[in-house]
Amino acid sequence: MNTDREAQLRAQLTRSTGPARLRPLTELSQILADRYWRIGPGQATALPALTEAIDCLTEAYDLFEAVDPLRAQVAAHLGWLLNTRHTVHGGPDTDRQTAIARLEEAVAAVGLPPVLTTIARFSLGQLYLHRLVRGLDGHGVGRLLSGAAPDPDGVAEAERAVDCFRQVIAADQMGAETREVSKVMLELAEAVRDLLSRSNQGATTAFDLTPIIQLMTKLQQMQQRTGGLLAEFSMPPLFDFSPPATVDPLDRPVVVVTVPDPAEDAVLPATPRPAVAPDPAALRRALRERVADDGDPYLALAALLRPDTPTPPGLVDDLVGLATAAVHAAGAAATAADRVALAVALYLRGTNDTDDGWGNGGDDLRSATALLLAAADALPAEPSGVDPIAVELAELLGEAVRDTVHARFAPVAEALRAVRVAALAWPRADDTLLLRTETGCFDRVPTGRDLPDRVVVVGTDPLAAGDAVVVSYVGTARQAAELATRVPMRVTEAPVIVADPRGGRVTAELDRLRRLYPRSVVLGGDGSGTDGTGTPDEVLAHLDASMLHLDCAIDTDGSLALAGPAELTPAMIAVRGGHARSEGGLAVLPPGGAGSGLLADALLTVGFTAVVDWVRPVPRTVATLMLTLLHTELVRGGLRPAAAVRAVGRRLQDPARIAPAQLPPALTAADLADPAYRTAMVLRGI
Repeated sequence: MNTDREAQLRAQLTRSTGPARLRPLTELSQILADRYWRIGPGQATALPALTEAIDCLTEAYDLFEAVDPLRAQVAAHLGWLLNTRHTVHGGPDTDRQTAIARLEEAVAAVGLPPVLTTIARFSLGQLYLHRLVRGLDGHGVGRLLSGAAPDPDGVAEAERAVDCFRQVIAADQMGAETREVSKVMLELAEAVRDLLSRSNQGATTAFDLTPIIQLMTKLQQMQQRTGGLLAEFSMPPLFDFSPPATVDPLDRPVVVVTVPDPAEDAVLPATPRPAVAPDPAALRRALRERVADDGDPYLALAALLRPDTPTPPGLVDDLVGLATAAVHAAGAAATAADRVALAVALYLRGTNDTDDGWGNGGDDLRSATALLLAAADALPAEPSGVDPIAVELAELLGEAVRDTVHARFAPVAEALRAVRVAALAWPRADDTLLLRTETGCFDRVPTGRDLPDRVVVVGTDPLAAGDAVVVSYVGTARQAAELATRVPMRVTEAPVIVADPRGGRVTAELDRLRRLYPRSVVLGGDGSGTDGTGTPDEVLAHLDASMLHLDCAIDTDGSLALAGPAELTPAMIAVRGGHARSEGGLAVLPPGGAGSGLLADALLTVGFTAVVDWVRPVPRTVATLMLTLLHTELVRGGLRPAAAVRAVGRRLQDPARIAPAQLPPALTAADLADPAYRTAMVLRGI
């Protein structure tokens, strides 16, 4: 009978498209899954049926709309089958990652039949525990005993496995034998968690592996005693396609854990296929590609929050699955960006599902609120794209959430207001999000509208404000607040000039700088007439300079090419420190260094208040002029660094304002016509 029905379903699929394929796909998947169980789990001849059943459910899952309550049921079935292929047949790690995403979606759903929820949770616990057990082979334990760093995700995954098995046992949806195995698996998960927790706390000796080996042996003996049927159950059908079965749905076999004979390894059983932990970076990359292809994922998520933006079918559920998987894979290392992405996805699903009759919308919105509030403390330290969408989502989730998120940025606004910065800005394609320092409130200014006269931009995206605004750039809002607390030193107080330490030449540029900074320490050249040759140690000894002018090559990794020849890396600078740095100086970088951003970050970390950097290369003659103008504005004009950078751009825009004596012989005013020169020099910091 099933053979005839299978042929009918296959014929129906050949002439069906779109949602019309849903029923035949799900019914065919059941027939194929039944065939798999009849042949026998783990049998090579059964694998094609399992794989085709997974393919059917994968297509069906993508066809369901987000508002359809059956979507979660299909997710549970699909995750369960993927789990079987991964644990029983050694399927690829992508099976495990996708299974976790689908099962997490299923257990988070409201209205899922209790038995489906229980089986989905059991499968989740199995997936997490399976990887942990396989990671504790002789090699893995050897690494822990040697003092090597433990897997940072291990404890989080063990905690998740413990939680899943506890809920499975509490649900009491299984027979006595299956419940007994679940208790053993819970004990095993707790033992692995405790082992890894001690390792994370630095206890790398005196591990007692006996309880884990005993539990694994006990689990194996229980499976053997019952013919391998313990803790192994089948899913109820998605649809009622046939008369009710007379066999208990929990009696069909699924192998849950393969435990090698402890006699094979005196320390811990070896496993044939080492598992790979879920890679949070790969999941984040998959999430970015799904929402934005090669574009900006935060802009794409922000667009989805707008009520007039159409949402492609299946997108929101994919985002929920991928974002959930990323958060769980990262565990305790999950970032605020991870949580905000999941909060946005849940908000989108919650607002789409509010009228589906299942009550999912309210749960999703509550979860979105909890995730955003959990991320709030870390938002000021997050990259530029996260904060605007977090602020937008907070406004959508209500006044209390909005006020909580705004309050996290209040210290930033206060610190910037004290140094006369009017606003912190996050530029985007069609507007700029501003944190007004006077009020501590956020607002949006459409592109093309007037901005405050002094703005600090978070990130590296240029601010479309012309030269009417004094602008500088920081990596995060928190960095802006930290830099604002440093007292800027007068540039003439203790200047240091690093002049071509590998070239052995003293240039006219150096002569001009010496006239502007007569008290300067000069490192470079051949040491003749200077204070040193410009070695890494000499430069490190002068990181407390009031003005550090660097005229040397910068490598792609941000390293300075100094005398020796030797290199000074950003890491060497960042760990050096310097004095307490309640005050900070200005560093000036040479143009054309691809790694200048890394170097600028290190200099800000070590105590400088600001760094003059370049966003694009400019001809040497033009750069020489721009640096001459910069130092003239700093010393003789008495301007702060950000204002001095703006003044350089203004002078290039109007070459008549440049004194003829300042123009290098090979450069004319006409050579300065390229508008890209005016915006090439930027200030990082305050």
